[in-house]
Amino acid sequence: MTNNNVNDNENSNLLERFYNHDWSLTSLGSINSWEPQIKSILDLCFKSGFPTYMFMGQNWITIYNEASIPVMKSLHPHAFIKPAIETWHEMPELITKLERVRESGKGIYEQNFYMELSRDGYKEEIYMDYSHNPIYKFDGTVWGVISIMTESTQKVLNERRLEALNKLSCQTIESACQIIMKALQNNQDIPYALIYLIDNNTNPITGFNSLVARLVATTFDEVCKEELVHEKLKRNIPDYFPETHEMIDLTKISDQDYVTYMEVKYATSTYSFLRCECWPINLVMKEEKPIKVLLKDNSQAILLPIKLTFCNERNLSAVLICGINLFRKLDDKYMEFYKSVLNYVNRILIRGMSIEEEKRRAKILSDLNHQNDMFFQSISHELKSNEY
Repeated sequence: MTNNNVNDNENSNLLERFYNHDWSLTSLGSINSWEPQIKSILDLCFKSGFPTYMFMGQNWITIYNEASIPVMKSLHPHAFIKPAIETWHEMPELITKLERVRESGKGIYEQNFYMELSRDGYKEEIYMDYSHNPIYKFDGTVWGVISIMTESTQKVLNERRLEALNKLSCQTIESACQIIMKALQNNQDIPYALIYLIDNNTNPITGFNSLVARLVATTFDEVCKEELVHEKLKRNIPDYFPETHEMIDLTKISDQDYVTYMEVKYATSTYSFLRCECWPINLVMKEEKPIKVLLKDNSQAILLPIKLTFCNERNLSAVLICGINLFRKLDDKYMEFYKSVLNYVNRILIRGMSIEEEKRRAKILSDLNHQNDMFFQSISHELKSNEY
């Protein structure tokens, strides 16, 4: 009941603004001069439960209904009764499509149309399903365009992210890391990725704890062939990254090596990011939670801890570093995607560890069999020698 009242008030506010506007000062003239079928379409627009827009006159004055407000976000209420060139200046292709409808007199329909629009304090990628249809006057000329648009952004993101998850497969732990990186290449939601494996071993004699992080694979890796015989791994690490070492002795790094936290503000939210000289691997291990990082070029990345729970002698954990899409903020749904990625990666790495463990046990068994064979061969030889 409360939601309905809110919706009714919102729609009433739009209607009030529409009818209080002095249309006689525009090229469209007074509302009383508008043809009946145009008024009927206007009534349909405001009463529709679907996001509906109307673009009217030579400069495409924009109106929309209450169902469109969630799509408009921070563009509302300023976009209402404004020329499209002012509201949608980041989308010149929209004006082009409206002009095309006016010139051809035919409608346009498109699914998952890509656009970049600032509507929440930052430029974000948006996908729309839309239909632009002409509004005719009695003389057959196009008076305006009625557009029915629904946002398909989350659907596209879900499909894209699911595709990325489906590419992940199982291998041994070293090659599993490479498979994971290969699966994450050319991914819009994870522009780049790196994975560190951390061995946490204690010397049983000295009791000294060794904590070493080793960079195993990245999405920047390139295999170069030398003289068509040897293969050499080349890492094309970007200049805007923090220091990215192949090996990091985490026992020699303190929290003071990380400079400061900075706030990144959007229209409706604020996030805290760490500005640092090197990847805060040990901080992620210590706090056992994701750490968001601001890079040298002010792009963003996130470090995600991975606990590899497996019954073997190797005390191993991992940290997955992922780039954040420049056109998406790190909201709850984005974090849910990262959690899904972590679940997949964790299973892959554990599977890799289990394969390694199976190989290790098979080798031990093979070595024992070989020792048994050698023992019995020796006994047999001794018995034969005693016979003579």
